[in-house]
Amino acid sequence: MKLREPKNRRGLTLLEVIIASTILTVVVSSITILMRTGREAWQTSNDDHARLEAAHATVRHIVRRVRQANSVSAISGPTDNSGSLSLLMDSGETYVWDHNSGTNEVSFGVTTASSLLGENVSQLTFTGYEADGTTATTTVTDIQSIFVEAQVQLPRDTNGTKTITSWAWVRTW
Repeated sequence: MKLREPKNRRGLTLLEVIIASTILTVVVSSITILMRTGREAWQTSNDDHARLEAAHATVRHIVRRVRQANSVSAISGPTDNSGSLSLLMDSGETYVWDHNSGTNEVSFGVTTASSLLGENVSQLTFTGYEADGTTATTTVTDIQSIFVEAQVQLPRDTNGTKTITSWAWVRTW
């Protein structure tokens, strides 16, 4: 006896459904992995940019004020990676910057550094120079220019650090 094939076959066999489901799963999984990898790369790049921008903004702020200052009233040593700086301004106010190495934050304020200026700055160094621009000094009456150096740790690299530097001359020189 011969089995007859139905003339109007409708629907899919179980094998066809399983194969289609497997192909769909592979395609969706591949797209998900690609999207996740792209998003993680974007997030890492965005985090790096935010840290670098914070360091740049901190250095720009300090340099702008140094150029407006009458004199330096206190400066940390050039080997102090958690530096501090105090400037006497025209108004008689003393502007103060201080780096906290425990929190990697830079604070700023009048008389005391009480307001947060920048985050994720791992090192902040100030080096005072005499009028010749080559002789480093910590004697505040001799300082005519200041070299500012801020360092940030980038999260995407285990040893990735970037250093932002700038020079500024004290205005009254």
